[in-house]
This record gives sequence, structure tokens and C-alpha cells, in this order.
Amino acid sequence: MGHIVKKIMGDVGTDPNYENLTIEDNANGQIHIHIKNIRLDMWREEYNVFYDAVEKSHNKLKAKK
Repeated sequence: MGHIVKKIMGDVGTDPNYENLTIEDNANGQIHIHIKNIRLDMWREEYNVFYDAVEKSHNKLKAKK
């Protein structure tokens, strides 16, 4: 596990078992997305592409209401 430089969402200190969604930016350039027993590792550039795609989809779904 890398050294966390930024907590994007959640906090391992208060949720050590990652029961809730936690997203961490690590010193090694990776973003770790945790929830329960699943961990997804991405490089920062990949995370930015993923984030943009999720945000675009979310906005489209919001507009349909």
C-alpha cells in the first residue's frame, strides 16, 4: 500500500475495513478505489479519464429527469 497524499473520498482511519467507498491518491502516482474487499488501482491519468466518463454519464442521466 502506498503513502496516501490525498483522501479524495472516505477515510481509512475511520473505516479501516473499507465498508464504504474510499478513494485515495497515493505518493506513487496511483489512485486506489476501495469498497469492502475490492480494490481498484489506477494511475492518476487513468483515474482522470475514468472520472470524466462517470461525470459525463451522471450529467446525462440527471438531464433526463
